Amino acid sequence: MKPSFNNFLGSATPVVTENETDKRALLEFKAKIIDDHFGVMHSWNNTIPFCQWHVVSCGHRHQRITKLDLRSIKLVGSISPFIGNLSFLRVLNLENNSFHQAIP
Repeated sequence: MKPSFNNFLGSATPVVTENETDKRALLEFKAKIIDDHFGVMHSWNNTIPFCQWHVVSCGHRHQRITKLDLRSIKLVGSISPFIGNLSFLRVLNLENNSFHQAIP
């Protein structure tokens, strides 16, 4: 097993992987939702991998989020600026929801 650069320096700080970045971005997005009428985001937790969360699609090669299809699920809230951390995101469908601030 190859040691990480972080371990070589003796740092106790965990290395954040790209997958963790995507997961954190979605959890920050969820935190800004004040009403999830259909309970779609109940799966957005630590019990299953984020690529298996409802309305989330990931690429096969990198396991990074490529699509969020939030269309018509009656979400109410604002959009977290952490959405910008989804660097592989190609499709974001926000149609027919009630977001009350500008898209960051």
